[in-house]
This record gives sequence, C-alpha cells and structure tokens, in this order.
Amino acid sequence: MNKFGNVVIFGASQGIGKALAIEYSNQGSKIVLLTRNESQIRTLCNEITANGKVCFDRRCDITSIDDVRGGINFAQEKLGKIDLVIINSGVGGPNWMEDFSAAQFKDTFEVNTFGIANVLECIIPLMLKQGYGTIAGVTSLADVRGYGGSSSYSASKAAASILLEAARVELKDKSINVITVRPGFVKTAMTDKNEFKMPFLLQPHEAAKKIANGIAKGRTIVQFPFPIVWATRLVKFLPNWIYDWGMSKARPGKDK
Repeated sequence: MNKFGNVVIFGASQGIGKALAIEYSNQGSKIVLLTRNESQIRTLCNEITANGKVCFDRRCDITSIDDVRGGINFAQEKLGKIDLVIINSGVGGPNWMEDFSAAQFKDTFEVNTFGIANVLECIIPLMLKQGYGTIAGVTSLADVRGYGGSSSYSASKAAASILLEAARVELKDKSINVITVRPGFVKTAMTDKNEFKMPFLLQPHEAAKKIANGIAKGRTIVQFPFPIVWATRLVKFLPNWIYDWGMSKARPGKDK
C-alpha cells in the first residue's frame, strides 16, 4: 500500500524524475512536479491528469532559493501536507583536467549539491511543523572517489551524499526520514554523454521502481545495482597506486 499520498518531485522533466512521477501517480499519489523545463513537465502533468490522476506543475530553478521556496509553497497550497519530497535535479558530463573549468565545476555544484541544500532549507521547517515527512535526495554511486573525466560530477555527488547523511542523523528523532538514493548507470540524456562503457545500464522505469520500493521500505540508503554497489565499496578502499593504475586503463584521457 502506498503511504505517500502527497509527493513533490524536483527534476521531473525527463529520465529518473519523469519515471518516478509516473510510478507514484500509478500508485495513487497526488503529485507536484518542479523543474526548470516548463514545457516538458506541463506535457507530463497533462498526461498524468488525462489518466485520471492528480498532478500539478510549476517551473522551478533548483539553484534559486526563491524559486525553491515558491515551489514548496505552491505544493503546500495544492496538496496541503507533503509526505515525500524527492530531489532528483542533476547535471553531469565529461570534464578533464587538461581544460578544467572552475566555472563548470561551480555550475555542477550549484545544481547537484546546493540544489539539495536549497530544498532542505525550505522543506525542513514545513515538515517539522507538520510533524513528519520523508526527504529523498538522488546522488550517485560515483560519490566514492574522484573518477577521471568526472571530477565535477563525483565531487558534487560526494558532497551531496555527506549533506544528506548529516541531515538523516539530525532529523531521525524528529520523525523526518532522510534517504540517500545512489543509483548506478541509468539511461538518460545525461549518461548518454558518457565516454566510457556503462555496465548494468538500467532504463529509467526500472530505476524508478527500485527507488520507490526502497523509499517505501524506509531504507536509509537506496542503492543499485548490487554488482556496482559492491564494486564501489571495493574501489573506495583500494590503495592509491592500484586505483590510479586502474583509472589509467579504464579512463585513459580525453584524447586517447
């Protein structure tokens, strides 16, 4: 039985976020979709309501605290109480040290890390007032080390995972559950940019079901697929000389 009657999803225009919107609407949840791509979420919202479900949408730039606060207020007006907030907005793509850009690094953090921080600032007071709630933030299995060609993405996801962990331990006794979602490779417009082989690549609807199931079970971390989960645990503790050698073979560089 779905215990999340009212669900808010940041970053729902495509990929995992879109699949999650469909998954929760199929479970009977009332949905609010918040993302920068207004036309895409309007189309998705219309599709959901055409099937007799309840859905609302609003343009929201997660890098703007004012936009996020406005989006949360909009959701509260439409839904009343908010049972579950999923923070799925994310950006990524190859970047190499040969032409490293601090501006690109900052832009990645603005979405992947500070976007989550913006939502936390706005949603925690609301959930404290209503006395309960669940927050699920999507990071990545790439958060364990600095992968060649993915420095901005890995660093931003590592920071996001640590932020969510701190929120989890602090809010646990206040009836607010904070869940870190760490997917492996999922076929999206973002992963289509990757320049390396992606093992155990999942479709968005497959990832959405795993995420929804993990959230429903109250897990503190939802991570998949398990072969990559275990591989990243091993990689995390590899000596640097072995890790560096492995990266030179797996991701030799942008011009090789």
